[in-house]
Amino acid sequence: MELLFVLVAVVALAIFVLKWATNLLSPPPPNEKTHSPSAPNAGTRSGTSYVKKNLEHLPPQMAVSRSQADASIYLPSERWDELLVTTDQGLPTLFLQMHDGRLWLTEPSTGLLVSVGNRRLRRMGIWTASVRGVGYHKAAVRNGAFQPGAPVRLLREPDNAYDKNAVAVCSADDAHPAGYINKGMAAGLSKLIESGAPLRAISLAGQSPGEYGSNIDVLAATPAIVEHLLRRRPISTAPA
Repeated sequence: MELLFVLVAVVALAIFVLKWATNLLSPPPPNEKTHSPSAPNAGTRSGTSYVKKNLEHLPPQMAVSRSQADASIYLPSERWDELLVTTDQGLPTLFLQMHDGRLWLTEPSTGLLVSVGNRRLRRMGIWTASVRGVGYHKAAVRNGAFQPGAPVRLLREPDNAYDKNAVAVCSADDAHPAGYINKGMAAGLSKLIESGAPLRAISLAGQSPGEYGSNIDVLAATPAIVEHLLRRRPISTAPA
C-alpha cells in the first residue's frame, strides 16, 4: 500500500510539473485593444441622399500602424491649450474625418482625435455629446437616420419633468426623441437654442434607418463652423 501511495504521489507531481512547464513556455495571449463603438458604414440604407455623396469626399480613413496601435490616438489633455484654438476668423482649426466607421474631430498638425464631450470644444463654438437614454427610445432610434453625417434635430423640452433644460435629439424627419443631451451640457445648449442663434447638428456615430444601435453621438455648431469642419469635402454639405 505504501508503495502504491508513493507511485500515485509521484505521478500527480509529474503532471503538475508538466502543466507548469507548458504554461511557462507558451506565448502570452495578445493584448486586447479597446476601440470606440463603431457605426455602420455610411450609405447603407441612407435616409438622406446627401449623406452618401458627401461622405465619399471625406479624407480616407486613417491607417493605424502597429507602432501607432500601442500609442494613444487621442489628443492628450496637456496639449489642449496649445492646439484646441481658433483662427483669427474665429473658426476652429479642427476638421472632421471618418475613422473606425464614424466621424471624428481631428487636430490637423498631429492627426490626433478629439474625444466626444471634450469641454474645451465649447470655447470654440462646438458642442459634441453622446446621446443619453437611447435604450428607452428604440422605435425612434430604429426609424431615424443617425448614420455618420446625417442631419439631426435638437429640440428643447422646457416642460420635461426630469430636466427643465432638457434637449431632445431627433432624426431630421421625426419629432420623436431618440435620446437626450446630458444635463451638464444641456444647461448651456438649451440657452443657445432659446436665444435663436443659428445652430446646425449632425450625427457623428449611429445607424441607418431600420437598424438599431445603442450609441449615437452628435455635433452641433453654427452652420459656418460645421461647414468649416467639413471643409475637406469639395461639394456642398447642404441637405438635398
